[in-house]
Amino acid sequence: MGYTTTMPSALTIRELHDDERVWANAQYQAIRFAETPPGAVALVAELADRRVGLGRLVVQDPGVLELGGIWTDEAARGLGVARAMVTALLQRLARDGHAGPVWCIPFTHLAAFYRSMGFTDSPPPWPRAIADKVADCIAHALPDVAVLVRSA
Repeated sequence: MGYTTTMPSALTIRELHDDERVWANAQYQAIRFAETPPGAVALVAELADRRVGLGRLVVQDPGVLELGGIWTDEAARGLGVARAMVTALLQRLARDGHAGPVWCIPFTHLAAFYRSMGFTDSPPPWPRAIADKVADCIAHALPDVAVLVRSA
């Protein structure tokens, strides 16, 4: 069954189609994010039939679910696309009955946004997959990250 939700201001959030994965991964590559792995829940935001946002839920290890890959087209920034995307992803989890924690590893300058969405800071120790991802960010000289978690 497909997943589609319409947000205020004619913003639509829907599942990413298989034929859009090359486009989505190009957006991620441009901002130095990992590609969306097979099996991940991937959503796209559209405004006036134009793709303006991405987001995903990725199982990093058994019991370790990460919300991330939130991207908003520069022309649509400030319109609530990221908030709508995170809301849709969290609603998807609730609909699917997800009961475990959800991890998020945003760049530090974006952490306040995720805190406003119910995520809280998580000091180490972290699950191995989360610690590995933080180490990978450091190894690739990405901006500093925060490690946040949200209970179901």
